[in-house]
Amino acid sequence: MSELSIVERIAALTPTRAGTLLGVGDDAAVLARGGATVLSQDLLVDGVHFRLGATTGADLGHKALAVNLSDLAAMGARPAAALVGIAAPPGLLDGLVDDLYSGMDALAEEFGATIVGGDLTSARELVLAVAVTGELPGDRAPITRSGARPGHSIYVTGSLGAAAGGLSLLDEPGLAAQLADAAPLLAAYHRPWPRVREGLRLAEAGVAAMMDLSDGLALDVTRMAIASDVRIELDLDRIPLAPGLAELSAIEGADARRRAASGGDDYELLVAADAASAGASGVELTEIGRVLDGPAGVDMVSAGAPVTLDAAGWTHDV
Repeated sequence: MSELSIVERIAALTPTRAGTLLGVGDDAAVLARGGATVLSQDLLVDGVHFRLGATTGADLGHKALAVNLSDLAAMGARPAAALVGIAAPPGLLDGLVDDLYSGMDALAEEFGATIVGGDLTSARELVLAVAVTGELPGDRAPITRSGARPGHSIYVTGSLGAAAGGLSLLDEPGLAAQLADAAPLLAAYHRPWPRVREGLRLAEAGVAAMMDLSDGLALDVTRMAIASDVRIELDLDRIPLAPGLAELSAIEGADARRRAASGGDDYELLVAADAASAGASGVELTEIGRVLDGPAGVDMVSAGAPVTLDAAGWTHDV
């Protein structure tokens, strides 16, 4: 079964009950128990989401929390707490735990969140399971991925493709010496920055739909189109490229914009909104597409011509 099929199966097996506003299927869940609480969880596995021999404990701790805070950002939520589960080979944490938690707690402090507990067990490889809670300010509703409507524009925060470039540098270490500055690409892979403040401002401005870019723009925008039951036209020529990506892609003989469209781990925000809401947010955004009538899906164009990507993004074989 594909990852999407398994998620759909889990959603069918876990009905939404009283006290839950939003369950399985979006970037995070939303509870209504007094004030609304937003929940999310991500797993990071050595050899799949990170490479223990190529990262520091502080970087790994930062990343483990950042990918979860990014889900809260996509819902327009303010981080509150985190639970950290760790499965590790015996003895591994002896020299890792201090740096791991210092990286996590520094990021938690940045956004006023608290690491409140978790669990430890032994395993053959290192696995981090982080669950976070967040709060929706006031009576604000969560911003989901299903609110895009014809007439809206599609925007992204920041630039794309940096983490994909950083992963290439880890795969082929000799490439770094050929770049003017490889550090930003590697930093994007090891230390993604969750757009929490931007998510709060976009939600306050009333954008229509939002999600974080974790698995690649092409795949994630397709998820938004399907959830919203709309057609989205995406212009590859307007994708903002991460610094250094064009230089790296030229060395490798690759197309930088196709890589930016299909590479994962960006953790920028994908937004559907009218121009007024986007402008009112005060968040720096790049318009990369538009929402149209038509069957749910995505049309990619470049110079006005249709484009097909070799790979749309990252999915797990599970």
